[in-house]
Amino acid sequence: MATDHALAKSLVLIGTDTNYENIMIGNSKFTDDVWDLRPFIQSRTVRDSHKYLDFKYISSNEIKYTIKQYMYYKLAKIKPKTARDYLNGCLPSFIEYCNNNGIESLKVITSKNLLEYNFWLKSVKKITNTSGCKKFHIVEEIIKIGNIKGWAVPQINILNNISSTKLWNISIYNSKQNKYKPIPEDVFNQILYHAIHDEKDILTKAGIIIQSQTGLRINEILSICEGCVKTTSDGYDYMEVELSKTEKGEPIIHKVFINELSKDVIKELTLATAKLRKESGLKELFLIKYYKIRVLKSDRWSCQRLSNFIKRWDIRDNKGNLYPLKSHQFRATFVRELVKRKVPIAMIMEQYSHVSIEMTSHYLSLQAEEVCDIYSDMILNPNSKIAGLRAKEIKDKLNTIFNGKTEEEIDAIIDDLASTMSFNPLPTGVCLYDFRRGNCTDGDGCFFYNCPNYITEVQFLPILKSELNLLKKEMARLKALDREREWQRQYIKYKHLKPLVESLEVQKDET
Repeated sequence: MATDHALAKSLVLIGTDTNYENIMIGNSKFTDDVWDLRPFIQSRTVRDSHKYLDFKYISSNEIKYTIKQYMYYKLAKIKPKTARDYLNGCLPSFIEYCNNNGIESLKVITSKNLLEYNFWLKSVKKITNTSGCKKFHIVEEIIKIGNIKGWAVPQINILNNISSTKLWNISIYNSKQNKYKPIPEDVFNQILYHAIHDEKDILTKAGIIIQSQTGLRINEILSICEGCVKTTSDGYDYMEVELSKTEKGEPIIHKVFINELSKDVIKELTLATAKLRKESGLKELFLIKYYKIRVLKSDRWSCQRLSNFIKRWDIRDNKGNLYPLKSHQFRATFVRELVKRKVPIAMIMEQYSHVSIEMTSHYLSLQAEEVCDIYSDMILNPNSKIAGLRAKEIKDKLNTIFNGKTEEEIDAIIDDLASTMSFNPLPTGVCLYDFRRGNCTDGDGCFFYNCPNYITEVQFLPILKSELNLLKKEMARLKALDREREWQRQYIKYKHLKPLVESLEVQKDET
């Protein structure tokens, strides 16, 4: 989910003693009934009337105030235009229900109200499952987040066994269609092997290799032009790609570091399509001739070339089925590989929606939400192999929840759980502490291996083993120097890390 970087940075942290009169959103105050977001929506394709958030239709001042708090919270995470779609498309039905039932504050909402609202959407409004799920999910999210942040919502759990996904029998409205899981390592290795060594179609070969090595969207890769590969003054290769998904409206050129594999295949692609470029006058590299010469479209890439590639080289999953590869999975896989290589999480989490044309590493093209999706699936998946002080408790609870459920139902459950939990990526695992409740009591000085909020997974085992070996060497060095106090500090880390490594080693060998 792309966020307007300038808008997100302009928002201030709201506390219980915040003076809302002093909070500005674009050209408006928080207390205004219309928020003018034009400074943050420069695109000429967005109508002027769509650059405002209008709360005037909400008659109850207390409900309006809570909705404003929610929209302010969401503006730090989503595009202003998407926020407007929430306010105009998803919430009016709920406000109408509240008006019909004399509800003046969300604090008095009960489980019965939520079920009645859901039934009303189905029986009176007669809306589709997808639309109903969206409308109910927004209300669900306001209550969940408001409960954490102390808004005027019920301070008891009224959502027990109530969720949009269950009520509308849908996995989740922005589910696995957009939250693609990483490609299993054995499948990924097959894909890359056949792309490098066997694939004869240069467009398919180049697209797979470049996407797997950069994590970029396929439409961004299809935009590359002749001469896109360049070298910095200190010898690093990069390529220029055109990015259209920005709030500035106009496409921008982004610079992305590339490795030798990508550089070589771009050179091969450049030579292969030289004749088409000369004949058409086009500069793009991904050209096809179908009646006329044109740039390959991303939908044709995903629907035809990827599926044909999988069939051609008979690439199958662990159930023996042809692997249902989706283009966007390369992004999720790319994050996983970066994590395994100990790339700093802060860099991976950097928002892609900034519109800088400065040189930046390729992992800046990955969004925070995608990273958290990958981590949540890593920890909550039924087949996950985790370690930590709360690992057994988590696995026992998950096994109970997952018992008797289909794979699709499990995916929906993981989505629901992930939306209510906090996943803060660490170099060797995940911190489950919810920072929305305030700063962690241990702060920056925490030692996460002995923290109940720390969970790690078998994919981190190589990193953890390496750290354990380094600790052993350091302890031996300190012992030889008779530096007992420093040795004790390292020993504490070693004492907590060793059982984590041992637990993951045992699970790794389990079938």
